[in-house]
Amino acid sequence: MATRQDRRVRRTRSSLIEAFNYLLLNRRRDRIRVSDIVDRANVGRSTFYQHYSSADDIHMEALSRPFAILADAAVGEGDAERLRYLLEHFWENRQRARATFAGRTGEKAVRLLADMVEARLHARDAQLILPSRLAALQLAEAALAPIRGWVGAEAPCTVHVLAAAICRSGERMAAALAAAPAES
Repeated sequence: MATRQDRRVRRTRSSLIEAFNYLLLNRRRDRIRVSDIVDRANVGRSTFYQHYSSADDIHMEALSRPFAILADAAVGEGDAERLRYLLEHFWENRQRARATFAGRTGEKAVRLLADMVEARLHARDAQLILPSRLAALQLAEAALAPIRGWVGAEAPCTVHVLAAAICRSGERMAAALAAAPAES
């Protein structure tokens, strides 16, 4: 019974995320209401609230999948090709990306990415010179900063160069944050 229910929960959450993503690509984020999401997903409002507390909450979950690629790069385990595809998506939807990376939503996005980076640091059992939360925030901000500038048209850059730079920066920053091995 639990497996069937788990599948149903996954299916419902997936349907809600899919509906949110569709709406996000077709209208401004501040114009997306819970009622729009449940209508698009063909579920009841109470079903939505069983899974998410708000449209902001589902927005952050929707970001978690693409941010996994960025979190890997931030800790030095990036795949430049996968990151390039993500950056192309951000560029093709740069108006939406600028809105996502700015203001209160941008702050939530940084925290989400930092949470994902911190989880990766813990999974690697990384010994760091900083507390893991500070290291995660540093790595997350360093990965997002050039993307924010790029989608904001502060400087031109190809996706290939930007993806390679983010991956290389993540490798070097993660190494710089590693604690020196204890001498025997």
